[in-house]
Amino acid sequence: MKTLSALLEGKGNLSMVEKNLVIKEDEVLVKTFQASICDADLRAYRGLNMPNDLPPFLYLGHEGGGTVIEAGSKVREFKRGDRVMLFGPHSSFSNYFVANVKNLHKAPDDLNMKVASLGEPIAVGMYAVYEANVQLGDVVAVVGLNFQGLLAVQALKKRGASKVIAIDYSDKHLEIARNTGADLTINTTKEDPLKRIKEYTDKELCDIGFHSCGYWNPRAEEYFNLTKELTRDEGIMISVPDLMSPINASLHRIHHHAITIKFPALMHHSPAFREIWVPRLMKMVSRGKIDIAPLLTGVYKIGETPEAMKDFHENEDHVKIILEA
Repeated sequence: MKTLSALLEGKGNLSMVEKNLVIKEDEVLVKTFQASICDADLRAYRGLNMPNDLPPFLYLGHEGGGTVIEAGSKVREFKRGDRVMLFGPHSSFSNYFVANVKNLHKAPDDLNMKVASLGEPIAVGMYAVYEANVQLGDVVAVVGLNFQGLLAVQALKKRGASKVIAIDYSDKHLEIARNTGADLTINTTKEDPLKRIKEYTDKELCDIGFHSCGYWNPRAEEYFNLTKELTRDEGIMISVPDLMSPINASLHRIHHHAITIKFPALMHHSPAFREIWVPRLMKMVSRGKIDIAPLLTGVYKIGETPEAMKDFHENEDHVKIILEA
């Protein structure tokens, strides 16, 4: 069958084109309910260099969800009518897409598809929160308020942090953080964040530094280094996003002050690992403990993907743009 799909043919050159879909024996055909734009998509759109071990960013879209329409002859995991969440690059900026079963998970029965279609970015953020191993009373700084960063503001507080400090360059992002549980917000363009944190913590710094700034963002290096500086001796530093480009960072503080650093990359674990973790990671959302709505800052139709990407490119106050079928 044929569908309209978003094709990137060079820096800023994104258009909707007709694509022929062929289903292999271990794949399923999915009717898209909703997709969303990832920071990695924006990096490709901006023409920034991509790591050579990634597949080409041509037909865009690796976040989304929908309903199985047809299954290949060897598929046993899914059947027609199943609601699924996409976890992999399968051109979800389309009305229909074909995906390997290894990159799909069943949507939880108690979760509506508007939220389930965000399963991939939600699970990635929640896995990082679990890996932070927050303890009751911890002081946590979230540095970089992209989707995962703002998700973490809520989740870390729910899991026992006494204080959550939100740090970013966007007043809009900081407003969302304040409205969803942050105890202190710091705009790095207006004040010295490390000085402010030393004052706020009486020089004790933070038990956990949660870094969430990468992909296209030119502040990735600055925010990575800030996160390690504000994490206390024997604390934990989490770095969520793929930085994708080399950065300059002295690791002396991490080594000399016994800081544990983790890169919790859920998406790059095996399908079997994700099969165990994804249902668990979605529970706080399906039970209403995390509010996703404030993080959704733009809504377009899938056929308007080029306009949506241009909007995301031009407006750094966006967090997550939704593409509806």
